[in-house]
Amino acid sequence: EYIDQKPDYMTAADFRKLIADGVVAPSQDFGATTDLYEELINKNNLSQYYNFAASGGTAQTNYRASLFFNEANGIAKQNGREQFGGRVNINQRGLDDRLSLSVNIAATMNKANLLGGGGGDFEQAIQRNPTAPIYNPDGSFFETQGYNNYNPLSRLAHRISERNQQTFSGDALLSLKLIKGLTASTFVSYVRDNYNDRYYRSRKDWDQRPNSDYQGMAYASKSNLVYWSKTLESTLNYTRDIGTDHTITALAGYSYQYETTEAFNVNNNGFTTDGFLDWNLGAGSAIQNTTLPRPGMGSNKVDNTLIAFFGRVNYSFSDRYFLTAILRREGSSRFGANHKWGNFPAVSAGWVISEEAFMQDISLINQLKLRVGYGVTGNQGIPNYQSIVTLGTGGVYPQNGVYYQTYGPVRNPNPNLRWEQKAEWNFGLDFAILNNRVSGSIDVYNRTTKDLLYNYNAQQPSFVRDQIYTNVGSIRNSGVELQLSAIPVQNKNFQWNVDFTGNTQKNKLTQLSNDVFKANWLEFYGLPSPGALGNAFRLEEGGAVGNFYGKRFAGFTEDGKWQFYKADGSKAPANEMNNDDLVVIGNGVPKLQLALNNRFTYKNFDLTVFFRGKFMYDILNTKELYFGNKNWLPNNLLKSAITTHNALNDAPQYSDYYLEKGDFVKLDNLTIGYSFHFNTKLIRNMRLYITGRNLATFTGYSGIDPELQDTGFETGVDGRGFYPRTKSMAIGLTVGF
Repeated sequence: EYIDQKPDYMTAADFRKLIADGVVAPSQDFGATTDLYEELINKNNLSQYYNFAASGGTAQTNYRASLFFNEANGIAKQNGREQFGGRVNINQRGLDDRLSLSVNIAATMNKANLLGGGGGDFEQAIQRNPTAPIYNPDGSFFETQGYNNYNPLSRLAHRISERNQQTFSGDALLSLKLIKGLTASTFVSYVRDNYNDRYYRSRKDWDQRPNSDYQGMAYASKSNLVYWSKTLESTLNYTRDIGTDHTITALAGYSYQYETTEAFNVNNNGFTTDGFLDWNLGAGSAIQNTTLPRPGMGSNKVDNTLIAFFGRVNYSFSDRYFLTAILRREGSSRFGANHKWGNFPAVSAGWVISEEAFMQDISLINQLKLRVGYGVTGNQGIPNYQSIVTLGTGGVYPQNGVYYQTYGPVRNPNPNLRWEQKAEWNFGLDFAILNNRVSGSIDVYNRTTKDLLYNYNAQQPSFVRDQIYTNVGSIRNSGVELQLSAIPVQNKNFQWNVDFTGNTQKNKLTQLSNDVFKANWLEFYGLPSPGALGNAFRLEEGGAVGNFYGKRFAGFTEDGKWQFYKADGSKAPANEMNNDDLVVIGNGVPKLQLALNNRFTYKNFDLTVFFRGKFMYDILNTKELYFGNKNWLPNNLLKSAITTHNALNDAPQYSDYYLEKGDFVKLDNLTIGYSFHFNTKLIRNMRLYITGRNLATFTGYSGIDPELQDTGFETGVDGRGFYPRTKSMAIGLTVGF
């Protein structure tokens, strides 16, 4: 892997020029020239992956088994993992092919170093004085600034953060043809995921320094989590042909899924030696020394059950007309006692126009199918136990010289908590022309999501706690999806295949509150300190999801102070702005997404080129907001602080000044390969290939990468973290025996 684009921060030479110009005090020159960002990069980040698979069998029994090993080293030092595992698939047929059994078993072992890149190391590297050395003359790590700053290389040297994880999964599908047209099937699965985390900060770590709460002594913790799920699904499937034109298939089924998570953690501090690391937690003196931070322990167990009854009926007439009807009734333990169950119907119809008699003389069209559908699906994606009261620990109270633990409710009950429902209309057209050399589909959809699940503020009284999960609000989404495939050139030695996809989307919040839970708006993404900058997003009825809401930039005063537009159009400094002056200033949700894949084959050579892009959205560049402001000197900053934003001489303010267009196109994948064909018993074929990923980005955005989170309520924010985005090259060899 290679860094795609480094942030343009000030070098030691830039910093010393500021000292020479009188902007920074001479005492801030520590005499070194350091690029700490570069020091955090793992130059030996070569990764490797090996997979060996074997298959065989008879007409009644066949198998496939595989083993793999993966060593993945990240771009950051002390960040990587080793994985190995295997998979076995066995298929068996019997009873004159009336019985079939398929079994899959897989296991993976994973050991990961989670230390590198964590804790804001690259952010620390950006703001650290570039004239500061890494080490003191005695070999210890050099520390400079006291506020929120530390030497990230010291953190890597003095901490441990590792995870050992084991994952096992197994499933089996048994099918039996009972009578002609009727098949019974049962599917069972089991998944178990277990991981153990260890964490240690040595006595020399910056957080453990003598003048900290830890008084120069070490800290250690361990945690464990076990997740497992089991699934049972049984179905009856019936197929019948009526005459030569009619076909009916029907399916009825039952599904049961249960999952559990168990976890515990324990920590202690006050270790006077690093000799034990985290392998003797009882040796920490914080158990007896009450002047140290309290040691802690905790454990929990959560579970949930999902049950479904479902049915589906398909009807076709002359392979031209199609009807499908589906009904699912699902029950989830996550919802309230009054609404655990939900009904989710769907119906669709299709007409293959190209099979009609009046189309047979139109040789240009090979396929033309019209589709229409309507369906409702449910969402249960909330934490467990949100509909009931659960107890948690509170403070302690003394009585007769003994301290007693108190308990109390940690959430409000909601017996009416129910399924979030998404209802969607879809109209589509599938087509193929020119002897199937051009094909594609067009879909138009309109989707309404109602009874949105959200954690609302609750009025006190009558509620005990200040928040409650409930169903309030609805969102409408609509858009068009297009898929095209073509073979522009095809001859004996050369072929060119093109695949194109595109989609548009727009959304609107149609309802936010009801008679019980009222809200004029919701705000998201509280901008982090320093500074009280408020929230970046506002969601209100009639508005779109992803709206940035804030001040409108009106320029700087002669002495570099902010000016913003008030509601009446006049200009005012930041301290004269109020809520009435704030407006929607942008939106972080892409309205258009496109992708283009080209594949060329010439004899034994193949070349694949894949582009994709997102358009019509805004990005909040918080990197510039925080690190492009020379007000924060002598912390190091981006060069833009003394170039692009040199006129600014004021504390950070959130406004449309930091919004930029995010449109981009990426060369996401480029692969070239060569295939060898052998006429030997040992080797059947072999392919050698080279792949490059994330090779180029074409954009007007000034930040490192315009591709950001674009789902949920907090879209289009380029956060403060500077973990490198990478481009990678891979060389691969596939051999068939």
